Amino acid sequence: MQIRFKAALAAAIGAMLLAAPSAFAQGVTIHGSHAGMKCETCHAGQTQKAAPSQKTCLKCHGSYEALAKKTAKPGEKFNPHDSHMGRIECTQCHSMHATSHYICRDCHAIPDRKFKGE
Repeated sequence: MQIRFKAALAAAIGAMLLAAPSAFAQGVTIHGSHAGMKCETCHAGQTQKAAPSQKTCLKCHGSYEALAKKTAKPGEKFNPHDSHMGRIECTQCHSMHATSHYICRDCHAIPDRKFKGE
């Protein structure tokens, strides 16, 4: 009897884990340029709520160096992708489910800068 209970419990937990990616996405809104994407694009294989890794972001957005070139603006001193802090995790600034936060402003007086597509 106890063995059957443990097997049933293990099966139930396994089913919950398999259902978790779609379960934790219910009621979640994706903002900005990623709004038309499916959750699995960035969260494939995750069994609980977590931000995607930088490696996941760079699969679509190119290398960190390419991003630094793309976001460089003539005459502008600050480039978030070419920071004195080194390579910053994408999710330190970008959020697809909440308001993004330009962390350079935490220390520097920088004019308003919009996030592309947000």
